[in-house]
Amino acid sequence: MSFSSGIKQEITEIRIRRSDDAAALLSAFTLAIANLKFVPASRSWGLHFVSESESAILFVSKLASQYYSLDFRVSRVEHERLNAVCHELLLYGEHLEKFMLDTGFMTVDGNGESVFSERIPVVSIRTDTQKKAFIRGLFLACGTATEPKKAYHAEFVIKNHELLEYARALLKYFGVNAKYTKRKTSEILYIKDGESFEDFLALLGASSAMMEAADTRIVKQANNEANRSVNCINANLDRTARSAVRQIDDIKLVTEALGFDGLPESLRAVAEARINNYELTLGELAEVLGIGKSAVNYRLKKLSEMAEDIRMENGGK
Repeated sequence: MSFSSGIKQEITEIRIRRSDDAAALLSAFTLAIANLKFVPASRSWGLHFVSESESAILFVSKLASQYYSLDFRVSRVEHERLNAVCHELLLYGEHLEKFMLDTGFMTVDGNGESVFSERIPVVSIRTDTQKKAFIRGLFLACGTATEPKKAYHAEFVIKNHELLEYARALLKYFGVNAKYTKRKTSEILYIKDGESFEDFLALLGASSAMMEAADTRIVKQANNEANRSVNCINANLDRTARSAVRQIDDIKLVTEALGFDGLPESLRAVAEARINNYELTLGELAEVLGIGKSAVNYRLKKLSEMAEDIRMENGGK
């Protein structure tokens, strides 16, 4: 089971206790992917849905039957050319018009006549529970999420801009930052960063998926911090090594010109310690000599100045 399929499975296991909540979920699902289709057997029209998610199709058929007493037919279609399996749902029956009016697939015009003009039934989506149900229904219909180990990314592929903006406003209401883009002819609403991704999964009610995302983010953060620490240590070691090489070059130049015996005792001790311990930091060198770090630094600088004077006497070589 893919990560997206797991989320949809979790959504379908959430118990819906009120008809208004069911209507909100069915509204999002219907507005996102439903199409009219003639049903020859009953000589009537029905609503046709196609989805890759079998759990979503079965869940919607159950709700439509339970709350609207609709008949339904579920079928499985294999597309050899696309190497994919789709699941189809057909809803029909005497209460279909009420279903379409409640979900926003049909509206009532100024003359009180029902017309096929889609609109979001905003006035019927008032409570937080209904708003959450709408978002869940939309994800069941046209949502996907990437496995957290690969990326923090969830998106809706939505067929009209009004539905996209409404979903975006609902997500913002719940504190989830979603962005909008276009991909060819599709409109995409997506969530990208780690924390918003986790908040979104929590909003969907996908607790197992949310925990997986949270665990992955914690591991990634720990790995990043460890990598930064290693990089910092390596950078410090690199700087220490470069400094030590310059100091040893200076010491060799000075001792070639003056000899170790020609150096004052304090400078000779530091020079010998540095040559014999090129890998040590100033602090570690100070511990070896039993003096302060500032004293070691001062004496090495003194040796460097002496080396620079010798270079100047030799014409800058």
